[in-house]
Amino acid sequence: MTTDDLVRHLRMSRVTIWRKRAAGSFPKPCKFPGGQLRWKRNDIDNWVAKLPTHDPVAPVPPPPSSRDFGRLL
Repeated sequence: MTTDDLVRHLRMSRVTIWRKRAAGSFPKPCKFPGGQLRWKRNDIDNWVAKLPTHDPVAPVPPPPSSRDFGRLL
């Protein structure tokens, strides 16, 4: 996959992809002659599958208890 393919597939900007690459939190590309970079689709799909499903920085609110239900009305 090219960088343009990644932008469309991941719905991320080129800048975000390059920042994640620089931080070491993105799959490594294969280098081809002439400096071209390509990513294996399988590597990208595995990386996406391992991403957290929630924001690791934001606290996850606890589920409301039955005692809190009256406050919602």
